Amino acid sequence: MTCLLPRGNKKLNKKTKKKGSKKTICKKVPCQKKKLLEILRNTNFPLNQSRKNVMKKGQVSYEGFVLGMINLLPFWAKIKGTKQDLSVRTKDPKFKELYKNTRLLLKLHDPNFKYSTIQYNKNHRCAKHKDGRNVGESYIIGLGNYTGGELMVWDKNDKNPKKHNIRNKFYKFNGSDHFHETQPFKGERYTMVYFNV
Repeated sequence: MTCLLPRGNKKLNKKTKKKGSKKTICKKVPCQKKKLLEILRNTNFPLNQSRKNVMKKGQVSYEGFVLGMINLLPFWAKIKGTKQDLSVRTKDPKFKELYKNTRLLLKLHDPNFKYSTIQYNKNHRCAKHKDGRNVGESYIIGLGNYTGGELMVWDKNDKNPKKHNIRNKFYKFNGSDHFHETQPFKGERYTMVYFNV
């Protein structure tokens, strides 16, 4: 014999379910950092083999990708009739939540900063380089349970290197004008770089 619940109970059950499944909406940077780190840990990072300038000698790939606008190769630019387009992963629903929450983190920190693209890196020690395709200043932040991994930045004359602790901290610099690299680190390290192309 089937027992049907009264309508009132059904409505109560629906409300309870919705309340329990409500997503956390962060209004402050510390909360958003925690939320974003959880999303990063659940993200499948693809291997990047194209950015040779950020790899150490003998390294052939690292875990990293971009979301947002990218500069197209001349062949694709000619076909599409534009020099820039959204990256393939930006259009992929799997990265929607990550992209949304990464943008929210910077909005909470500096709502007036303009950028077009976000570079994501996982456990990658960048070689000394300049960002050839970036325009103007960038923001970088490191998340995760790690020690070390400071950002070393040289002046415009490639002298006077300075270490900057970016773990849970935003740092603004011009990566197209200044050589920079990642210092050795231990543990789980994610970095996000917000920049313009």
